[in-house]
Amino acid sequence: MGMHLTSPIFRVGFSADFMNQGKLAFPDIGLSLLQDRPGLVMDFMPEYKPVYSPDQLSGYDVVISLKPRVTAESLEGVTRLCAIGRCGVGYDNVDLRACTERDIAVYITPQGVVRPMAESIVLLVLAISHRLVQKDRLVRQGKWAESTQRLGQEPRDRVIGTIGFGNIARETLRLLAHFGPARMLAFDPFVKAETFAEHGVEPASLDAVLSQSDYVLVNCPLTPETRHLVGPRELALMKPEAYLVNTARGPIVDEAALVEVLQAGTIAGAALDVFEKEPLPADSPLFTLDNVILTSHSLGWTFELFRDMGRLDCEGALAVARGEAPANVVNRDVLTRPGFLRKLEACGTRVIG
Repeated sequence: MGMHLTSPIFRVGFSADFMNQGKLAFPDIGLSLLQDRPGLVMDFMPEYKPVYSPDQLSGYDVVISLKPRVTAESLEGVTRLCAIGRCGVGYDNVDLRACTERDIAVYITPQGVVRPMAESIVLLVLAISHRLVQKDRLVRQGKWAESTQRLGQEPRDRVIGTIGFGNIARETLRLLAHFGPARMLAFDPFVKAETFAEHGVEPASLDAVLSQSDYVLVNCPLTPETRHLVGPRELALMKPEAYLVNTARGPIVDEAALVEVLQAGTIAGAALDVFEKEPLPADSPLFTLDNVILTSHSLGWTFELFRDMGRLDCEGALAVARGEAPANVVNRDVLTRPGFLRKLEACGTRVIG
């Protein structure tokens, strides 16, 4: 394995799920940035595995990854790999501690995600407000008159609250502000008071967001602290006319508890792009509920999303090829580790131009 460190070729590998039946699954993922560079080769892994095996990772300097998980076992014996570029903003499928211990930087692509995800959240807020999916189903079933009796509501003059106030939440509330809500609340203990003020958003406790909002938007990362952050107690705080919108990560919300309140009608409904188990199991009770919108953790997947995320990932790979740390590294401690710096220096000798 050690001989990889002296390889004259800089190798970039893409996870197999960027391909579909031998062709690119997405029109543009920034590959033009990597093409025709002397000393650099790129390829797509031939096999998809939900969890990487060491043999998949060991031959590359940078791996650009979509869905597969990186565990400590994935990295056993992997000495060459310098960086993993996550295509997206979440990194809960990567063992950051194991990567740091192996001198591997993990970087993400936040700028590429913000607008498409914010638009997706606005879409869900409006769709569930106006009962779009319910009306569509009724019309298809020949129940035209019944569909006209389902009155919707508007975000105008209502309270919108977000759990988490990062870049996606800020852009979402900026867009939703055009619809004239009465108030916008945000719970985020890591954000300074002046940041809330700059965006015209009121800082609030988690309980206040849940109990006062007509729309509760889940916009925080999945961490050990946020797993089941919204459970039975929290759901019980929500108003009967309130909607829950989760586009972040499924396990932040206790799904069984959510099903209970939706079945009981103690909240008005939910719009979910993420679930505790994905794909959503065929026997999920969520399928039986007509006050829920379900999408496949892909609502924000647009041409622009993959173009922008791909370019950011490829720019990160090129930075490593120049012997520089990529932008948006999430395991910042790795940047000062001697082993990582040695790998970075070695990478910087391989690519011309």
